[in-house]
Amino acid sequence: MQLTPQRPNIQDYATFIRAMAEALENMHERKEAHCSVFGMRLPDWLDENGAFQAAKFEAARASVESLPKYDDLFHFDVRCFAEFSIECIAGQQTVTDQSFAAALYQGKEWPDGFLQLLESLSKQDQPVGVTMADFSSALKAPAAEKETEPEPEPIPFTVGYSGPPFAKPAPQPQMPAVRIALRNATVGKPYRYEPGQIASAIAQKLGNDPARAYISHLQLPDDCGLAFDKATGALSGTPTRAFEGELSLDYVPTDNARSITAKVTLLINPDPISLWKDLPPPADAPYQKPVLAHSEERLGPYRIVAASRRGRSHANKSEFRDDDYAIGYAAESGWLVIVVADGAGSAIYSRRGSQIACDVAKSRLITVLNSAQHNQAEALYLQHRDWQHPEVKTALRQCLYEAALLAHHKLRAEVAQPTETLVPPPTLRNYDTTLILLVMKKTGEGCIAATFSIGDGGAGILPHAGEGIPLTKADSGEHAGQTIFLTFDSTVANSEANLESRFHFAQTQEFAGALAMTDGITDPKFPSDAAFADPAQWAALWAELQPSLTSSQALLDWMNFFSPGNHDDRTLIAVLPAPSAAPDTP
Repeated sequence: MQLTPQRPNIQDYATFIRAMAEALENMHERKEAHCSVFGMRLPDWLDENGAFQAAKFEAARASVESLPKYDDLFHFDVRCFAEFSIECIAGQQTVTDQSFAAALYQGKEWPDGFLQLLESLSKQDQPVGVTMADFSSALKAPAAEKETEPEPEPIPFTVGYSGPPFAKPAPQPQMPAVRIALRNATVGKPYRYEPGQIASAIAQKLGNDPARAYISHLQLPDDCGLAFDKATGALSGTPTRAFEGELSLDYVPTDNARSITAKVTLLINPDPISLWKDLPPPADAPYQKPVLAHSEERLGPYRIVAASRRGRSHANKSEFRDDDYAIGYAAESGWLVIVVADGAGSAIYSRRGSQIACDVAKSRLITVLNSAQHNQAEALYLQHRDWQHPEVKTALRQCLYEAALLAHHKLRAEVAQPTETLVPPPTLRNYDTTLILLVMKKTGEGCIAATFSIGDGGAGILPHAGEGIPLTKADSGEHAGQTIFLTFDSTVANSEANLESRFHFAQTQEFAGALAMTDGITDPKFPSDAAFADPAQWAALWAELQPSLTSSQALLDWMNFFSPGNHDDRTLIAVLPAPSAAPDTP
């Protein structure tokens, strides 16, 4: 943010920032986010004397009640607050491509803990593990007092002494007023300062020749995993524990100069994974559901490995797993049925919405595909002998659509007559969920696959290990990072445009595998629409998955990977060719 002549000048930035932090903390406790800190209209938040008005600030917040992901909004608040605070503190010294250095501003009006939080966030892509409550608490701490030099002791004088005056002791070299903060480290991640880099940084601050300066000694914390090479001046290693504090070093400006004792600050951040809590959901809440689920089975010519796990964002707040999945097989016709669903994080009963959608859609598809009377796609194929024939594909599309439509109506029935006692009575939006339907069949021509999808996540088929074909297209919501849900009437509208946009079909001569997954997998593994459409990206994911497809437990363990900013529930179903039966022994 920049203050302009049209905006009032804030005289007391410390008071202003403390008040804003407290207001944001109170909003977050109420599950409200501001989200408009950077469209800033400061005059709307101030009284006639330029003082911060919390009520005006909260009234100017963005409406978030209909948005699905509170965590992203809270992270946005934290990021914007941090950037605004850095600009207020650093002023014109701020450099956009350099991180904020807390050590340069310690000993003034800002508490050290607050400055260190700002420095930590300035080096992160996402504000992992930091909340507005952390900022508010740090700002309530007293500011660090400036260190003062002790008064020199008077020179002793003895009555009657006739000798020469007592000489003052020779002054010792003192480090000029300069502070150096080493680049932040993180537990478990390799860390390195190149040879001479620390000495060079100090020399530039002091006006010495960087080529001649060196560090003769650097005192590091015990068992921290870092080591200082005195011969080269390099600092390197992989940190093993968190640390925050000052380090003592001996700086030598030139070979002929005495060493000068100096202090530098170092922050070793903990492993981000260790910052997340793993809290069980409340035992007295309705619609109980396990936080983990996994299964593996052989159905016809397929081997299926599936897993679903609660995301870190839900585990950290004692919430349920909102994802769900279902697997079925129409044995009489040879169709495999795969269903995955992702309940919206902001919908209180979405865990039940995804469960209903999966169970209802799977049962409907198995019933229809196994019925000679109702499986129109099979009947039309026997007539045309071509799975690509428009009439065959339209019949298959209708079959998938009707399964999604039935799931939609079952959600409405749950609202009208809940299977559990709910207070207050629920609404349809309480059950928001996405839905991906995937059906597959081995044929004499190879393999056919069809999908019908609502919302985000994705599915695809791999003719061979080096190429993947996407079979879905994610829906975008009203705001960035959002999607749409099965509960919306528009998603199940019986119009050609709607049905055609949600249906995808593929026929391959070979078959290496197929995947169906929620956005907890697609977001980190396919960070853009272009990546999702790239056959090579699918091949890369397939190669990464291979060692974990030996069992569903191994797949569940793989899904616990850490990806900054991606902490949603994760569900993935992998379909592989079933291994051939071993020949009978004589």
